[in-house]
Amino acid sequence: MVIKVNPDAIMVIKSTIPIGFTAMVREKYYCDNIIFSPEFLRESKALYDNLYPSRIIVGTDTWNAGLEKATKAFAQLLQEGELG
Repeated sequence: MVIKVNPDAIMVIKSTIPIGFTAMVREKYYCDNIIFSPEFLRESKALYDNLYPSRIIVGTDTWNAGLEKATKAFAQLLQEGELG
C-alpha cells in the first residue's frame, strides 16, 4: 500500500524478524526503500524499554547512499525520542 501512495517513501521494519527477512521483502515487492530497526523489548516492560532503550540499531545496505542517509536520520529520531 505504501508503494502505491509514494513509491519513494522509506519504510522501516520496526520489529524482531528472522535473518534475511528484509531482503525477502525487498525482492517480493521490488522495492529497495526498506530499512530495519529491531526492537529489544522485555515482557511487561515494553513501554519502559521504548522510552529508555538499552541500544538503538538501524540498518540497511551501505551501497545505497540515500538509504544510508535515511537510516542515520531515523536513528537520530529514535535517540531524540528516548528519555534516558
